[in-house]
Amino acid sequence: MCNDHVAPPQAAVALVDDPNAAEPFPWASGRVYDAHCHPTDTMASLPAIPGMGAATLTVMSTRAQDQALVAQLGKDEQKVVPAFGWHPWFSYQLYDDSRNTNRGDLVSMDDKRKHLAAVLLPSPPSLDASKEMSEKDQQLLTALDALAASLPVIRPISAFIAETRQRLLEHPTALVGEIGIDKAFRVPEAATTNPETSSSLTPGGREGRRLSPFRVQPAHQTAVLAAQLKLAAQLQRPVSVHGVQAHGVLFSTLAATWRGHERKLLSHRERHQIANIPGLDDEESSDEEDGGQTKPYPPAICLHSFSGPVDMLQQYLNPKIPAVIYFSISTAVNYSTESGCQRTAEVLAACPDDRLLVESDLHVAGAAIDAALEDMYRRVCAIKKWTLAEGVDKIGQNYDAFILKTKRTRRRR
Repeated sequence: MCNDHVAPPQAAVALVDDPNAAEPFPWASGRVYDAHCHPTDTMASLPAIPGMGAATLTVMSTRAQDQALVAQLGKDEQKVVPAFGWHPWFSYQLYDDSRNTNRGDLVSMDDKRKHLAAVLLPSPPSLDASKEMSEKDQQLLTALDALAASLPVIRPISAFIAETRQRLLEHPTALVGEIGIDKAFRVPEAATTNPETSSSLTPGGREGRRLSPFRVQPAHQTAVLAAQLKLAAQLQRPVSVHGVQAHGVLFSTLAATWRGHERKLLSHRERHQIANIPGLDDEESSDEEDGGQTKPYPPAICLHSFSGPVDMLQQYLNPKIPAVIYFSISTAVNYSTESGCQRTAEVLAACPDDRLLVESDLHVAGAAIDAALEDMYRRVCAIKKWTLAEGVDKIGQNYDAFILKTKRTRRRR
């Protein structure tokens, strides 16, 4: 998800030494896919989708204001695969009702303030106005009050999960996203009416607002994420995951879903025996039996705009992990700095060919997304030493496996 939904993304570091520079981009293949984008943040751009070169846009939802927009776009536009989820940036707008499911929406100022004080950092040491506070604490309380007043309601996680379940059932190819954990993001200041932004951008995003001092506690983000992972597992839908400065916490949260269901690694003798049995695949036979019950983990996980180092990539490629992990890369995020270029080049070189996806992560449909996709495909192909046609076909197969579930591929070790 872009860091600022008003300003365009940072210009990417220039692509150099492109062996395919003279080769025209194969839009005509109909196999160019965007694994992660947000065009419903700019509704005026949506009429451009039918004329785009990209064959499919995987459109994320993130908050209350865009769930229905993504659902409608998924019904109206053949090029769109919808995704329904609650982004960690907006996790403070939900409360964890796992221990008390009878409270309903929080609507009173007092309830909203108490919730925000519990899930945001830093928090005023007391909400009791009768107690003496430092000037800094008073400023925090004032900012907290303004934020609470700007939110019509704070909803229970269970209510959002119920609505998302229904949307997923109505859209059989939809996935769960964008979800995740972000330790870097700060909550924007309370919204004010701004005619310049309200006419072009879907409400509820940053919309050019200054950032408050508040961050959402990782524990609360994890609770929101875990509830959505559970839903994805129940319906066996893939997920698109956001992770910033939280690689360890994110991996632990994902790993908790498959704990106790790790794949059995077969010995050489066992693989040889299975190879001699017609119709039996050694990879399929190595999965744990679940007695016909739904597996407690999503079938496939896309780590969108993956920014981790190679050792984190290798951790996700552990052959014991039963979910299929994909790594999606975007110019907007991964190639915005020189250091990002170097890290991403190392990740791409180390990533198995069948686990790569490409995305734009942009919020305006049309030429901007097409240009971002072409740039990213060219970068991947240059590093992987593929022709453009080869790269588009390989990544297209990965996308089919991730989204359409036509074939699940596993890395063999």
